Amino acid sequence: MILTKQQRLGAIILLSLALVGWVITAIVQSNQNSPNTPISPTNTKPSWEQRKDSMRRADSARYASWAAEREQRYDSFRIADSARRAEWKIERQRLYDSTRLADSLWRDSVGWRFAPKHVKKDTILDLNRCDTAELQLIRGIGRYTAIRIVQYRERLGGYYSPTQLADEVFSGLHLDTLFAYFTADTSYVRTINVNNCPLDRLQHHPYLRYKQAKAIYTLRRKNARLHSLDELRELPELTEKDLDRLAPYLRFE
Repeated sequence: MILTKQQRLGAIILLSLALVGWVITAIVQSNQNSPNTPISPTNTKPSWEQRKDSMRRADSARYASWAAEREQRYDSFRIADSARRAEWKIERQRLYDSTRLADSLWRDSVGWRFAPKHVKKDTILDLNRCDTAELQLIRGIGRYTAIRIVQYRERLGGYYSPTQLADEVFSGLHLDTLFAYFTADTSYVRTINVNNCPLDRLQHHPYLRYKQAKAIYTLRRKNARLHSLDELRELPELTEKDLDRLAPYLRFE
């Protein structure tokens, strides 16, 4: 059977189309069976959406690191500023106290030479009951000195002897010459119950440093209860001199 020219051309076209279809089918099947192609719903996103998500995540991470660094820098500035303020307050108080102390010493020295007429030379005062006005009746004691004596009495809980005026707080006031004008009624002394006293109350007493107060507090918690001053002698932080000074202010109940 002899095909015409047109039939031969049609057969060639049909064979070409079949061949192209077979090649396309083979390529699609090979792509579907390839192990490098992840079968994940995320692959259905367009590439520009994936880039947008990655940029959003990177920007969020950069902002978080920047915010953390800013907060850390702010905290450091705040701590430094607080430390500077504390130092400035301490220095200002020191200068104020030194100025008032110098002024009080000058007034006291002038008062010795030019004593006012209302001064009573035979005045005897109880340190635990007198106020600042009564203290100024003694020659050599000015207003600022009287205020400091009363303030120190409040910190101690009361004087048990006039010699306590010679403590470090009054080291520059030369009060040792005025002991004859004072007495101290010990019934007005406020004592501290060691067995139920908090740590901050102990460490605020002028005769106790922080380490000593901490040692007493720790010993009390260890023994559950303290019964006498002798139990405190085992503490290396306290000397016999410290215990003698503390004895009138401690009670064990």
